[in-house]
Amino acid sequence: MKKIIITLFAAFGLMVSSAAADGHKYTIDNSNYTEYTDMLSAGQVTMFSAYPDTYKMHVYETGADCKAPTAVSSISQSNGQMVNDNEGFEVPNMGQIPFPNPTEAQHFIWNMRMNSSHVSNVFRVATSTNVQADGSIIVGQQETNIVFPRNPNAKSQYADKNIYAMFMQKNLGPPRSAGTTTLVHDFIDSYVQPRKAWQYNPATRRVRRAPDITYDTVLLAGGGIVVVDQYGGFNGAQDKYDWTYEGMKTMVVPASNDALADNAIETTHAQYHLNPDYVRYEERDVHIVHAQLKPGQRHLYASRTFYIMDDEFSNLSIMDAYDDNQELMRHYIGTYITGVEGTDATQCNIQGEFTFDFATRTYTGNNQLGSGFSTVPTVYNGEEKPASFFTPDGLRRYAR
Repeated sequence: MKKIIITLFAAFGLMVSSAAADGHKYTIDNSNYTEYTDMLSAGQVTMFSAYPDTYKMHVYETGADCKAPTAVSSISQSNGQMVNDNEGFEVPNMGQIPFPNPTEAQHFIWNMRMNSSHVSNVFRVATSTNVQADGSIIVGQQETNIVFPRNPNAKSQYADKNIYAMFMQKNLGPPRSAGTTTLVHDFIDSYVQPRKAWQYNPATRRVRRAPDITYDTVLLAGGGIVVVDQYGGFNGAQDKYDWTYEGMKTMVVPASNDALADNAIETTHAQYHLNPDYVRYEERDVHIVHAQLKPGQRHLYASRTFYIMDDEFSNLSIMDAYDDNQELMRHYIGTYITGVEGTDATQCNIQGEFTFDFATRTYTGNNQLGSGFSTVPTVYNGEEKPASFFTPDGLRRYAR
C-alpha cells in the first residue's frame, strides 16, 4: 500500500500558484464566506465551517464556455423525447445532445450523463486518491478503455441505439485491488435493458457476472465514500428519485483547473481538502436540479442537489448529498481542464472528481488526469477496440 504523508507546510504555499494567478478577482475564506453564501452550495458553506483555518476559494475571471464538438452540436437542433417513465429517450439524430433546449429536471441529467459521448472512444490511465483524516494518501491507478457507440464518428460495428458505453477498467493499484478488472455494458434505457457487468478476480482467475455495480454500491476505487451512481456526476437508472428543476443562478464553481492537473499529488492534495492554491474557481451560471428519494425506495443518499454548468457540455460542477435525516453527508466537485485533444471542443475534459465526507473528514479523488498524475497520455478518438474486446472472453484475455 502506497502512502504519501503531506505536511501542512508543504500543502499550503504562501502564494497562489503561478499557473493559476492570471485574472485573480478575489478570495473567499473563513473571514468573509458569509458574504457570498448566495453564490455557494450548502456543501461549500460546510467546508468553510468544517475547516476554517485552511479552506479557501480563489476566484478568477470567467473563461470561455465549454462547447461540444462541431460533429455533435451541428446535429443537436431539436430536443429528444423521454420515454419509459423518463428512463430513456429518443432523439431525431443519433449522437446529438439529447436536449439542446432543456426545460425539465431530467433533461439536464440526461445532457450531463451523455456528455462523455462527445468523443467516440477514450483510453486513459487515471489516478485515484483516498486522503485519510491524518493527511496520508492511498494512491491507485486504473487503466480504462471506453467506446461510446452513439457518437457520430463511432464505427458501425457498435451501432446499437440503446448502448451508451462499453467500459473496460483494470485496477493497477493499490496492491489489494491490483488486477481486478471490470467490464460494463451501460445502456441508455435501463427500463428496456439494465446495466450488464462482469468482473475478473485475480485471486480466483475467474470472470463472473457482477449484478451489483449500480445504485449505492460502494465504488472499488472510492475509498468507501463514493457510490457507483455518483461516478461521473450521476450514472445509471434514475428511477429511485423524484426530480425537480430549481432554476438557474450564478455561483462560484470550479473551472479551468489546469494547475491542478499539472502538479504532483504531494502539492495539490492537502489534509481534509485539496490545496486551495491549486484549485481555480469562477463565477458561472449553473442549473440546479434536486433529486428526492421516492417513498418506499432505498438509497444511501436520501436526496441530492446537482449544480450543472449552463453550456453545451452540461458538466456537473457540484453535488451535495444528504442522508435520511436530511443531514449533509458529502460534498462533490468536478474539475475540468482546457481542451479535449482530438476534437474541436474547448475547456471540457474532466480532470478529476472529488468527494468530501464530513463524518470521517476524509476525501477521495477519482478520474484524475494530467501530467501530475500519470505519464501515460489520454487518447480521445483513437483506434477503437474491436467489439470482441468488450465481451466476457475479451475481459478474461485483457485481465490476464
